[in-house]
Amino acid sequence: MIKNILLILVLTFIFFTKAHAEQGWQSHESIAEAVKAYIAQNINLLGEYEVNLTPLDSRLNLPQCAEPVEVFTTTGLIKAGRTTIGVRCNTEKKWSIFTSAIIKTYQMVVVLSQPIQRGETFTRQHLAIEKREVSNLREDFVTQPEQIENKQATRQLNTGAILSLKNLVIPRLVKRGDKVVISTTKPDFSIRMSGVAMMDGAKGELITVKNQNSGRVINATVIEPGLVSVDY
Repeated sequence: MIKNILLILVLTFIFFTKAHAEQGWQSHESIAEAVKAYIAQNINLLGEYEVNLTPLDSRLNLPQCAEPVEVFTTTGLIKAGRTTIGVRCNTEKKWSIFTSAIIKTYQMVVVLSQPIQRGETFTRQHLAIEKREVSNLREDFVTQPEQIENKQATRQLNTGAILSLKNLVIPRLVKRGDKVVISTTKPDFSIRMSGVAMMDGAKGELITVKNQNSGRVINATVIEPGLVSVDY
């Protein structure tokens, strides 16, 4: 009797072990590859990028999907930073899980090669171009030296800082109260008058100027420090 019970237990163990071995599980590697392929096809980012997937729990066993798994997002967007991506099997043995991915993006950007003080003018000597991670930056970072050259720093910045448009301001060549020369030039004559700026102005900006002789307030274009131009 005991021998019969032992035989039944052994056969049961063998059957269970064989059935378990024949049960196919979806490999975590196949899920990761499907997610990476989905990201590569749907990402819309400039420059280089790097994808790091959070590993699935090693204890997670999912039935082998009889068809290719479906990868999806709840928002339909693939952005830099941390994003959640779903994977599901739509066959008879259905299952669905969510994975997490961190996407880092890299671009060639303008950085400071030497420190600069507030109000100081950016020159080529201040600037360098390097590849940096921009995943967590706003989209106003500078990519061309021409965007920032000859403009003034809005605050003190240290060597290596990634430059953005908020770090610069167009220099004010004329300030309110400055004495200026009002100039107008035509093919057959040229007039120059004395005036006073009624407002600050950068090169090319239109400002109001008071003619000191007539007292008339007119609009004039800033040409350079102390000089504005008016069309008649």
